[in-house]
Amino acid sequence: MKRSVRTAIAFTIAPLCLCANAGAKIVTFQPPANAYSIRPSSINDQGQVIGTIVDYYPQLIHGFLWQPAGGLKTFDVPVPLMKKSDDGNEITIPTGITADGVIIGSYGQPFFYGGGFVRAADGSITTFQAGPGHSTFVSGTNRKGWTVGEWGGDHAFLRDPSGATKAFSVPGAAGGVLSAVVNRSRAIAGAVSLQNDIRYGVRFFFQPAHGTAAMFGHKYSWISVAGINDAGTATGWLQDSGQYISFVRSSDGKLKTFAAPNGSRDTEAYGINNSGTIAGTFVDSGGNYHGFLRTADGTFTPFDVEGATFTAIYAINDKGAIAGMASTKDGSFGFAGKP
Repeated sequence: MKRSVRTAIAFTIAPLCLCANAGAKIVTFQPPANAYSIRPSSINDQGQVIGTIVDYYPQLIHGFLWQPAGGLKTFDVPVPLMKKSDDGNEITIPTGITADGVIIGSYGQPFFYGGGFVRAADGSITTFQAGPGHSTFVSGTNRKGWTVGEWGGDHAFLRDPSGATKAFSVPGAAGGVLSAVVNRSRAIAGAVSLQNDIRYGVRFFFQPAHGTAAMFGHKYSWISVAGINDAGTATGWLQDSGQYISFVRSSDGKLKTFAAPNGSRDTEAYGINNSGTIAGTFVDSGGNYHGFLRTADGTFTPFDVEGATFTAIYAINDKGAIAGMASTKDGSFGFAGKP
């Protein structure tokens, strides 16, 4: 079968060992003492980082905001929609942060997304539903506060900063939007399932600003679309032949996959900035996790926080600052800054 995805595994490798660059300005930050893990999800051009923190027990998932001059602050959106389970589990998952510090995301309980939320720069929180019922999931947010996601399990939506929501559909899809991201001009890239059961396959889709969504590419067992820049270039990762590999799709529709070199596996891209630099994580041939940066010309640079046994990059901003998680024998912590 002829495939529309053109694989490009071999890229130029920057002359960098698996260590932090000399002169790197990476700052680390610790989660609260009772936390099991911390995972950043987005960083804006002010260097503000958002993400989630998971407690040991009960395993509540909190949102957090880290600011270069203000430290780390956790926050929660109450779950009023249903009776809480015995251990009181609830989740707050920030998805994106705007240029002026507004945080947007989802809240609910495990396996149940109660709705979306908007946390203003002053810390006040409002919640919203994209449609009838209580099952709104926010997937992506651009720097101006436009938000994309789904509700009811199979309805896609685009919400503007004022709160007005418009539904959209992907012709040929039946199982709903699994992941989606939106850029400054409101072009949307994402993944949809072909049936209600994802075992029937997942495919990419792209919707230009003010245009109609269309699926493209080969059917995969899993796809996660993680980022899109203002030029319409999208990135993320997919599962192919039992391995996770990353992809980059340019605005002209050309799609390429790429992977870390030297026998590495499970290369996962999590973000892209306006210069075309992609950030993510990969597993080397020895089973060790590292972050990476891949520039628009294909140069692939591994990156580790100094002294860490595990490094993953989950976000990058237009100034080239990154955010992620790292671990040592003493536990996990967040990091941010210029590599």
